[in-house]
Amino acid sequence: MTLSELQQQIKKHKLDAFILTRNNRFLEEDILPEENLLRELTGFTGSAGRLLVFPQGGAVLFVDGRYELQAPLEVPPQIIVNCTTTQLRFSDWLKYKLPVSVAKIGFNPWCLGIREIECLQKELSRHKFIPLSGLDDKKRLSSETVKIFSHDIEYAGVSAEEKISAVLSAINNDNLDAFLITASDSVSWLLNLRSRCLPETPVMRAYALVNADGGINLFIDNPDFSEVQTPPFTVKPFSELPAALSLLKKKRLGLDFSSTPYIIKEWAARHKIFLIDTSDPCMLMKCRKNPVELSGIRKAHIRDGIALSRFAYWLNQQNPKQLSEKNIIDKLRSFRARQELFFSDSFATIAAFAEHGAIVHYHPDKEADRPFSEDSLLLLDSGAQYYDGTTDVTRTFAIGKPHRELIDNYTRVLKAHIHLSVAVFPNKTPGQKLDILARGELWKHGMDYNHGTGHGVGCFLNVHEGPVGISTTCSSTGLEEGMILSIEPGYYLENRYGIRIENLVEVIPDSHPGMLAFSPLTLAPYERRLINPELLDASEIRWLNQYHDRVFKTLSPYLNPEEKSWLKNSCAPF
Repeated sequence: MTLSELQQQIKKHKLDAFILTRNNRFLEEDILPEENLLRELTGFTGSAGRLLVFPQGGAVLFVDGRYELQAPLEVPPQIIVNCTTTQLRFSDWLKYKLPVSVAKIGFNPWCLGIREIECLQKELSRHKFIPLSGLDDKKRLSSETVKIFSHDIEYAGVSAEEKISAVLSAINNDNLDAFLITASDSVSWLLNLRSRCLPETPVMRAYALVNADGGINLFIDNPDFSEVQTPPFTVKPFSELPAALSLLKKKRLGLDFSSTPYIIKEWAARHKIFLIDTSDPCMLMKCRKNPVELSGIRKAHIRDGIALSRFAYWLNQQNPKQLSEKNIIDKLRSFRARQELFFSDSFATIAAFAEHGAIVHYHPDKEADRPFSEDSLLLLDSGAQYYDGTTDVTRTFAIGKPHRELIDNYTRVLKAHIHLSVAVFPNKTPGQKLDILARGELWKHGMDYNHGTGHGVGCFLNVHEGPVGISTTCSSTGLEEGMILSIEPGYYLENRYGIRIENLVEVIPDSHPGMLAFSPLTLAPYERRLINPELLDASEIRWLNQYHDRVFKTLSPYLNPEEKSWLKNSCAPF
């Protein structure tokens, strides 16, 4: 499909505009390249965006701060880019800039959530939002057979039966007759199942209809369950979901409106089902990692640290003029792939040299990938999926001889990173309240970054796991013991360089009752050549030295003499 073909369909249905997203029926989750209609129509490669298409003329692409620089470089001139962080929110644009005052706006009800459409309808009552499921290439889901496998109890820690029992308790406590779980990572976690459907995210893409009596219908297309023993559910294709829901006539069905496609609301109205908007019961359970998961995650980070140290030692030995962003990506993956229990990368590695580093989610293409040819920075954001844990780490390396500006700005980002890393806070403090601890350190110097400070991380699941996070705009979900988050402040100077420093941390009890703290999981030295100790105070130097001491003592037994010597120098105390 082309943009002009979509516009012809919009004219045919006499619409004033159409909302197109990157989603399929699994909202805001990873997709396969061939499922990405947004990229097909616009060239935009980012992981989040909304395209408002008009019957004549062009379209407007709405992106967040991560893609403010990237999107204009990728989309054609007839598409206007609007960054919702620095310009108008999507709803405000519809309110103030839509060419007609009363509009008929179409959308695919598989690809937008109930809550989003209800909020738009409430805020923009003069406009009419019209669900049209076949207008933009139907449901956009691959038809390939998907092999399903079990996430063994030695890694999951808790059986599917125990998890199902906990979900049933939540369903009965809310006086529901059933709950439809539509988030694929929740379904995967609940049933201890995974798949190789997506290249970097091992989720099983399915819905689960959990009845209050304990019966479970799993809706999934083209699955291969030959490696799964006696599954505790009935498998049905997605085409049978409407019929299954029709059996709940005049009954109470729980849904998380934020992750459930709008089409479910249409079906429910047709069958007179009472919809109850309530949180997906798996979400918080999944976020609070159990002792077996936490042990595996810590072990996965040791193996990841070994791979990162070997890579960093290798990088230190290279002639910069013989390096490129793509061979950096390939080399790092080769070190990780040698580690025990390695499954895949956890996302497409970001290797951004010099000015490319200012593009927050930059990925090299054939034209952009070039040898390193000057003294600048390499921003390397990467991670791995191991059967016992998921990793995500960013380190910024000096390539060549760094000048004073790079050193001082890196050190300021490091200060922001440390300031949040040492935080002590009350149990269930929302991440929104902690964001200032990192960002405030940069504001002192007129610096900031246009992305969140941290996100939740799954266990052999999504590398970005809700509902917890640390940002100025994230949900109000409070942090609790056993949760895993990232801490990743940054600084980006357009057309020159980017700096980001990221560790994953575990939320642990503090020595003071009722208080929590962060314990670093990531084991990788910071770039010593970019640290100006004169900008660090005594407590920051003490934390940095303690962290590096832990990195060296943990990783050095696994390295050869040359790698060990390099790590010792990198972790030497200030």
